[in-house]
Amino acid sequence: MNMIESRKAQFYIFTAIVLIAYSTLLLQSATVVPESSGAFRTAYDNFVFESSAALNNALFEQADLDQEYERFLDSFVSYSKMKKLSIEVFSVLETGEYVYFSNKMSNPVRIINLNETIPPGSNTYFLRSNLSEAVLEVRDDVFHENIYKFTISQQGTDAKAVLRVRKGAKRQIFVQE
Repeated sequence: MNMIESRKAQFYIFTAIVLIAYSTLLLQSATVVPESSGAFRTAYDNFVFESSAALNNALFEQADLDQEYERFLDSFVSYSKMKKLSIEVFSVLETGEYVYFSNKMSNPVRIINLNETIPPGSNTYFLRSNLSEAVLEVRDDVFHENIYKFTISQQGTDAKAVLRVRKGAKRQIFVQE
């Protein structure tokens, strides 16, 4: 083998290595960011509609809003499992003189401005008059910022939530303000 053929062989080997590295890089970046799913948007839209209906029904029946909303959250999360979606919700319910926080996520959620951490599957409340905003740190949130800020009104009834929707390796975050 002469010197020219040896250099051509080296060039082809080098080119093959560069192309393999480039294609590997492209394939990796395509799998890091999940694509948006219509099922995720539908689940969020259903949540917004159904949460409003649950609150309106509780107001109409003069039922305990916190208990009825908590029952709705449990039902919605259970229903999503039947649809092979994993939905996690952290909700903020403003009603009367209290603000109720409910954590239906698999990780604790920290309310930064109150220096409180709400463990998974639990809830708590604070006086509404002491709050003007709730700044939440939602952990284990890779693809979006994990700090959410909600303004707390001093009157009326309002529900706000952070939803994490997962299906297999794909997931998406929605914020209802």
